[in-house]
Amino acid sequence: MPDTNPLLDIIARLEGTPADGLESETLEFKSWDPTASVPERKRRVRGIRESVVAMANARGGTIVLGVADRKRTRQDAIQGVGNLDSDGLRRDIYDGTEPHILVDLGELALPEGRLLVLRVPRGLPPHTTADGVAKIRIGKESKPLTGSGLRTLISTRAGHDPSAQVLPDARWTDIDPDQIRRLRGVIAAGRGDRGLARLPDEPLIEALGLGAGGDLTLAAILLLGTRAALARFAPCHELIFLRRLDATRYDARRDFRTPLLQTLEAASETIRSHIGLTTVPVSGLRDLELPDVSAWVAREAILNAVTHRDYFPSASVTVSLYSDRLEVTSPGGFPGTVTADNVIRHHPVRRNELLTAVFRDIGLAERVGQGVDRIYTESLRAGKRRPFYEGASDFVRLTLPTRTDRGFVQFVDSERQQTPGFDLDDLLIFDALRDDDEMDRWSAAKALQTDEERAARHLATLGQRGYLAIRGRGRGTKYRLSDRIATLLRETRVESPRNGVRTRQRILSALARGERLTNARVRRLTNQSRHQAMALMRALCREGLATMEGTRGGARYLAGPRLPLEPPDSAWPRAPVRVDE
Repeated sequence: MPDTNPLLDIIARLEGTPADGLESETLEFKSWDPTASVPERKRRVRGIRESVVAMANARGGTIVLGVADRKRTRQDAIQGVGNLDSDGLRRDIYDGTEPHILVDLGELALPEGRLLVLRVPRGLPPHTTADGVAKIRIGKESKPLTGSGLRTLISTRAGHDPSAQVLPDARWTDIDPDQIRRLRGVIAAGRGDRGLARLPDEPLIEALGLGAGGDLTLAAILLLGTRAALARFAPCHELIFLRRLDATRYDARRDFRTPLLQTLEAASETIRSHIGLTTVPVSGLRDLELPDVSAWVAREAILNAVTHRDYFPSASVTVSLYSDRLEVTSPGGFPGTVTADNVIRHHPVRRNELLTAVFRDIGLAERVGQGVDRIYTESLRAGKRRPFYEGASDFVRLTLPTRTDRGFVQFVDSERQQTPGFDLDDLLIFDALRDDDEMDRWSAAKALQTDEERAARHLATLGQRGYLAIRGRGRGTKYRLSDRIATLLRETRVESPRNGVRTRQRILSALARGERLTNARVRRLTNQSRHQAMALMRALCREGLATMEGTRGGARYLAGPRLPLEPPDSAWPRAPVRVDE
């Protein structure tokens, strides 16, 4: 029988939180009507089978039957299942799934009614219903499993490695000697096995698993192939760099169709030449010079994109540099059951295992599971806002904010002089509290991508260390930045690119309604400081989306001449980017 004790804590939260707000990738609530007609019951059982299939195709999980969505009280949410036959439902699920799925089914007796708890094991996909319906659990939703998603699932679960595919028509003459020399240089300069660099060409390729006995893999061509070989065997391999003015315009572009090591080197150098530096004075009469994005973070982001991309769709890796962020977009969705909501904690899942192994052996790739953590940690310590991932079945995008919060840098640096410093979880909590006045265990769990118990322990620890002020007791305890830290960070707060569009939207919507906005009104709408609000309104005036009447305390902002002509949600920042060419 499933262990229902943790469920009792979650069910207690139905008083004030709708069931769909408590769901996760491994937990789903489903309603049941004990008085429903026979056809309606059959329809609901089909829905249960589809949810079971979706969870089995992902990480497995728990389905609680007898709880309705969109109810604000526990009494309204818990409907119960009446006298529903649990053994009969278990048989219906088993007989109605292919391959058959045997769920562990138990009961939970509550004052409001009887619930059924279905524990779904992680399966060997792809599972479907007997009617041929295939779904997979992604985040809180069960999505259709078709096309590229099905191919990705099969390849990541069945051990299929596209990069290890042997190319029957490839020959040793398709290997570029210059790229082998580049490979030796990377090995000699890196943290890998330097003994590899002393091997002759063919033994080196064989030692890395890129080929043997005259056969060459796709990874060998991607890393070492001639231009002609790349065009023939990997026609979709391409990386495009764009320096963007907004979502549709750019003023600089470079296309790379070279082998991966050369592409990685050239793309990293291109980014470096287009970014700026922020100087931050810190204690000890020191100055820190912080690039918009560090060389390591940029390289790791590109390395992840070319390593884990799907090489079969006709699409390119795209690196887009905006005035406030760097976006790296790669073809193909997240591999396996990785999502944007669990990428920090999820165990590594690799689409191209051989390619990943080669980068690790030559010293370019981070240790297993460390790359994403370090991207987040380095970015946050450098005063940037939290990086974030987005994805669908056909793409993954990593956004790296580039604006530097001087106050945050000074805070982190001063603490490092006195204590061991902050780990990633500390930094994620501080970053979240730059946007929200307070945080509880559940919002912390979302920020940390972990369970609420671990999140609660971490909040309590930061409170004990004096970084957070505590309000309340028990599970409803609230946390906020201590007055000392809040004062330090308030005036230098940098908007996250994720929040920036929403902030602009609120202002533009108010202007479109005919409001005459004061600086105080802008601050209330955006939760920004006086100087940040002024900077935002100056930018909107430059773009023609707002105009200013009056001066000083009498200044008012009105809708600009371009506002009716341009939808607010497309009004991206258009600050000029300095060109060094």
